[in-house]
Amino acid sequence: MAKAARRSADVIIRVMAKSNRENEIKLAFPSAETAVLRLLEIGACETHARAFEDNLVFDVADRALAKSGRILRLRSWGAASILTFKAPVSGEHRHKLKIEHETGVADPLETQAVLGGLGFEVVYRYQKYRATYQLEAVEAAVDETPLGVFVELEGPPDDVDRTAAALGAEPSDFIRATYRELQEHDASTRGVVAGDMLLPAAHGTESDP
Repeated sequence: MAKAARRSADVIIRVMAKSNRENEIKLAFPSAETAVLRLLEIGACETHARAFEDNLVFDVADRALAKSGRILRLRSWGAASILTFKAPVSGEHRHKLKIEHETGVADPLETQAVLGGLGFEVVYRYQKYRATYQLEAVEAAVDETPLGVFVELEGPPDDVDRTAAALGAEPSDFIRATYRELQEHDASTRGVVAGDMLLPAAHGTESDP
């Protein structure tokens, strides 16, 4: 069992660390079932089964990372934990484009302690369920979030466009916002404070700190 979990974690890390540039879009879907069916219909193959995902975003006291468009995130997904740093790429792009560096970590709690010792603190937490699929050069992630269901397509720009078109999407359907930006927009339209984006307790105990 432990060996199977380790192999699964290794696959996750390899898939998520393909390059130092993240090129992606999100597409909204009415349900996870609809999203999975459409992906399978166009020939995508599942690479990781649906699993709970918990994300901690870190920053320093003066929020220097957020102000400069950079992100430092610790993600736990299934059997894997990944530390990610993202930075903006100058210019206009039809997809969300970031410089990205990732590495797997063996102990997320100790990693969080190290980051705390370096002056970083958790400033945002978000949770979802994610399953991943592969279609040639494109990785597709089906994300079930408190805001709805989204499919993230990541890969070379032209391949992402072709996959989006195969899924029935137009360029006007492309979402380049982060989940935090989507949550903040949703909260502002409802006149509430955004806070963290946590799954309801009905999904299990995963949302407990």
